[in-house]
Amino acid sequence: MASVKLEDCGQTLELNVNIKEEELIGDIKKEEEEEELIGDIKKEEDMIGESVCNGDHDETFSTSRDQQHEGHIAKKTHHCPHCEETLPSLSKLKIHLNKHLVENPYSCSDCGKKFNSTRAIKTHQRVHTGEKPYNCSVCGNAFSNKSNWKIHQCIQTGEKGFKTSTELNEIDLVADILKKPFSRRTFQEKCEIVTKGRPTPELTALSQQGKGFVRHFQASNYERYRWLTASKERCKLYCWECLLFAIDRCGVWSNSGFSNLNCLTKASIRHQSTAGHLHATVLLKTFGHTRVEHQVDEQMQREMELHNEKVKKNREILKRLIDCVIFLGRQELSFRGHDDNKESTNRGNYVELISFLAEHNNDLHYHLTTNQVFTGTSGQIQNDLISAIAEVMGEEIKREISKAPFVAVMVDETTDVSTAAQLALVLRYVTDTGVKERFVRYDNVTIGKQADDIAALIFRFLEEHECLGKVVAQCYDGAAVMASGLNGVQAKVKMRAPMALFIHCYAHQLNFTLTQGASKLRECRIFFAHLNGLAAFFSRSPKYTQLLDDICQRRLPRVTPTRWQYSSRLVSTIFEKRVALKELFDHILDHHDEYDEDAVRVADGYNAHLDDFEFCFLLSTFHGIFEYSDVVFRILQNKALDVQFCLGRIEECCETIERVRGQFGEIYESTVNETGAPSTRRGQAQGDIRARYQKLHSDILDNILTQIRNRFKDHEKIMFLTLLDPQQFQTYWKEFPDAAFSNLTKCYGTLFDLPRLKTELTVMYAMTDFREKSPADLLAFLQQKDLCVSMRQLYALACLVVTIPVSTFSVEQTFSALKRIQKYSRNRTGQDRLSALASIAIEKDLLLELKCKDVLYHRVIEVFLKKERRMDFVFKE
Repeated sequence: MASVKLEDCGQTLELNVNIKEEELIGDIKKEEEEEELIGDIKKEEDMIGESVCNGDHDETFSTSRDQQHEGHIAKKTHHCPHCEETLPSLSKLKIHLNKHLVENPYSCSDCGKKFNSTRAIKTHQRVHTGEKPYNCSVCGNAFSNKSNWKIHQCIQTGEKGFKTSTELNEIDLVADILKKPFSRRTFQEKCEIVTKGRPTPELTALSQQGKGFVRHFQASNYERYRWLTASKERCKLYCWECLLFAIDRCGVWSNSGFSNLNCLTKASIRHQSTAGHLHATVLLKTFGHTRVEHQVDEQMQREMELHNEKVKKNREILKRLIDCVIFLGRQELSFRGHDDNKESTNRGNYVELISFLAEHNNDLHYHLTTNQVFTGTSGQIQNDLISAIAEVMGEEIKREISKAPFVAVMVDETTDVSTAAQLALVLRYVTDTGVKERFVRYDNVTIGKQADDIAALIFRFLEEHECLGKVVAQCYDGAAVMASGLNGVQAKVKMRAPMALFIHCYAHQLNFTLTQGASKLRECRIFFAHLNGLAAFFSRSPKYTQLLDDICQRRLPRVTPTRWQYSSRLVSTIFEKRVALKELFDHILDHHDEYDEDAVRVADGYNAHLDDFEFCFLLSTFHGIFEYSDVVFRILQNKALDVQFCLGRIEECCETIERVRGQFGEIYESTVNETGAPSTRRGQAQGDIRARYQKLHSDILDNILTQIRNRFKDHEKIMFLTLLDPQQFQTYWKEFPDAAFSNLTKCYGTLFDLPRLKTELTVMYAMTDFREKSPADLLAFLQQKDLCVSMRQLYALACLVVTIPVSTFSVEQTFSALKRIQKYSRNRTGQDRLSALASIAIEKDLLLELKCKDVLYHRVIEVFLKKERRMDFVFKE
């Protein structure tokens, strides 16, 4: 027997475990409430439609008898003294109070098992009696438990007994926690719940009938009570802290939910002052800081500290090794020596550089002298560090490309001293700091030189960097691309990247490009091979160079064993100094005892070539062609933005070369006067020889004209470059360049908001702030003044113009990747790590940028650690 005094009505309720007595009390109370309800309903019928002022709001009595009935029942509420739950009747309060008892009051007469409610014990007793009152209407099966019967019915009928996440607009986190308590979840799940924070759904369905009015839940309560949350599924309010960490799992705010809006303010103030709520709040605020896994004993903590201290030292050692790799790579120095033994006096630059640093670094010196597991000097470690650095640089390039609006692909061929053909793949794009040309890698094309092979290689490359849809220009150079069919490669790329115009790159010497095309002819190939060999002979020894200075008073352009030569200068120099070169070789032959056998043999051979009719005929032919193409190349360099002017000069060059056809007789007779008539082959008449050279002369001109027209075919589509020609801004201010704007609309119109772009161009032409700014300067100005968003279309046009590699835009000496590749590839060998070393050597500025951001070491170490290591480099937490 237990007694409880009720605060609302002052009654003292006697709790008795006798079931019959409880039911009797419930019936009596129910009758009393119904009699009181009838009296109140009659009293309120007279007040229908009247308005009564009640504080800060007016209440109008409803004309609905059903609403009055519901409001009266809602008014008769009883509060539990142990928790904040409110119940509508005394009988339900009595049942609720049983939950707070230490022992369950109802026991089974058959087995003695105890229960806290009459419903629970009735359901249990069916186990002993065998009673099954619930029958399935579909299959006829009987059940003793009503919930099991309902689930079975849903399975049989196909109805849903629950709400899916699709039916609910979002997952009801509170309802989910009530189904699976916070304490039963994994630590990862707990972290996700705490990080997500309390839900604050719109509870439009939560309302309470007042005396003739309806009170609705206001979302502003979430701000008033920072712990308040709600379940949309259950349409009740909860305390977020208590829901997660409350000790009492049967409370209103942590279990059953609060829904009495009439008492919300009072109940909320009372709840947030309770000890249980404050305890839960502290647990929530400190969650994750005192995990059991981290509460290790003192010995384990000390071991972890010692390990992390060792890892820190090991990482510092690894940083010094990375510095050595970067230094040797940037300076283009070899890593290994011929003898790596400890007794060797020269173990290679890498090992010697580490040893030198160890003399001034005690930690590194101690590591090298004591560590027998990981010294960091092996060839495998060198290769892993080189590849790790290159991989980090490659990932940074991918990050830059992902933010770039447009990309141009530049493919160039280079050969090293082993004559292995390599395609240098370069991407040009705009970053926050301006336009960049990034060398990405070398790809070997010694075997696959067909157009399909090279096009497939380019597609793989662009797809790896996820920029195929951003490509707006493509340019090529090199014998491999020429041999595969330049038109075929660029046409295949356009099939998948239709905006990728084929452009002649500023860094490609026009005369050398024409030379490569002409080298498809057998006679031209032999001619340029002898020409380059002649120049290479004088670059081998200072003695030969001095002899060239003394006799010819002019040096030949420097030639290396690669494809990077300036052919027009070489042709011009040999054409002008042909007689002097003959005297030089005669000198070597006359003083043969002063020179080695190779020099005498070469001198004899080239002396004969300089008197050979075919060699001299081709020398005169190309000298006449290059005189005109040199002028065009200089125009392309300096007037790249004036596309119309450049196209005019190119057409003039083609017309001039056509006129050279009529000069065949003059060239032929001049060569005969210098070297004598060409020798006739057996069975061949003298007239046949002249016809043969006339055909060769015509074939050379046809080949060069075809190369020029193909290379500049798409340049008519980039006339829009004149929109950003600073020399024309004054003119455009008076008359807008509609022709150039129409050209942009036709080629790249889908990339712009054209009306907005025209407005922004008009503003630019009118303002002196933009005058005399090249496209690169304009791009920098927009970035520095934070105008990239305000003048978004103008910024996009500037990015497009500088991405297309038709001009250096006054930064040729600083960022041209093709020129850096040219310098690097002269003395490299075809080894497996060629691309990685080339990235370090060519993209020095990218390494410096990563170092300045203080991310280089961390990223390289993370990549390096992906491989199996026998040394500790990972911190413990």
